[in-house]
Amino acid sequence: MISSINVNIPPKPARSYPIVIASGLLKNAQEWIAEYCHSGKVVIISDDTVAKMYGELLCDNLQASGYQVELIIFPSGENSKNIATKTAIEEEMFAFGCDRHTLCVALGGGVVGDMAGFIAATYMRGMDFIQVPTSMLAMIDSSVGGKVAVNSSYGKNNIGAFWQPKAVIMDIDLLKSLPKDQIINGFFEAVKIFLTCDGEHFEFCESHLDLILALEEKSLIKVLQKAVALKAMVVEIDEEERNLRMILNYGHTIAHALEKLSKYVIMHGFAVGLGMLIEAKVANLLGLLADTDFIRVSKFLSRLDINTSILKSYDNQSIIAAMRGDKKNLNQETVLVLLTGIGSVKNIDNKVAFPVAESVIAEALDYVRTSSLG
Repeated sequence: MISSINVNIPPKPARSYPIVIASGLLKNAQEWIAEYCHSGKVVIISDDTVAKMYGELLCDNLQASGYQVELIIFPSGENSKNIATKTAIEEEMFAFGCDRHTLCVALGGGVVGDMAGFIAATYMRGMDFIQVPTSMLAMIDSSVGGKVAVNSSYGKNNIGAFWQPKAVIMDIDLLKSLPKDQIINGFFEAVKIFLTCDGEHFEFCESHLDLILALEEKSLIKVLQKAVALKAMVVEIDEEERNLRMILNYGHTIAHALEKLSKYVIMHGFAVGLGMLIEAKVANLLGLLADTDFIRVSKFLSRLDINTSILKSYDNQSIIAAMRGDKKNLNQETVLVLLTGIGSVKNIDNKVAFPVAESVIAEALDYVRTSSLG
């Protein structure tokens, strides 16, 4: 005899959170933190690079307003984004007396946001957290959308969760301390979403590139606002990456393979830039993307100093083998987002990632490896 009992879980109410883009937000943190911290206890997670610049400023501001604050610092870099680092941070949180009512603040770039967000998702089965991105890459991409994860020996971001922040606080003043290559590194993610979703803003980037990279406020805010709004729209439709959200992975399947092969020496954005170029060539070879559009993509990416010579360090077999482990793949087939124009992709009922023969990927790799951009 088999007995069956149904457990009926009521649906969760719709969730929303603000993304605030302005200058001077960090030095006035006490003005916005009160809305999200009700226990009086805050844990700030940061890396050793960002903590030196902004950690004490944020701690001092919050402590002066009466909050109990603990700043936990881990070594900067992608190589720290692993389970061992996560466990060490959690041990410090237990020692500080954090509970599920403590507010977690992610102060840093994408690695910090991933680490702090994944900790928030799992510490005592979940705690609130706020993203305070300090890099262009984190502002445009990783701080929005709720994907949080660490790396394993089998690949990038393959142990994680979906855990939305309570707010994202983007202080554009923090970008002024970054070198140009870090600005470009993050800007590639805006290029990605404009190439796949918004040809008009890709054209704006073409004509205003120098102003954007110089952090001219009007141009910068326009790019940030539109890129973040487009990503938010996609996430609202498909939070858990079942179909449409995979559009945000354009360029990333190849990028993650290159990052893994380089042991994360290649900066993420520059790897995505190469991935976008190669995946655009795949679409071109499949007859989906016109030659004129591929040339336009190629010329623009060349202005962002992507280095195709990196591909000469790895043969096609190694790159394709690394791609096979991508978590987006289906039935052991490599799936890619395929451009059909500037601002559009192949889309069948919100399915936007499709299997591609490895021979076509190899042909695209050969083309990019041996061609000159621009």
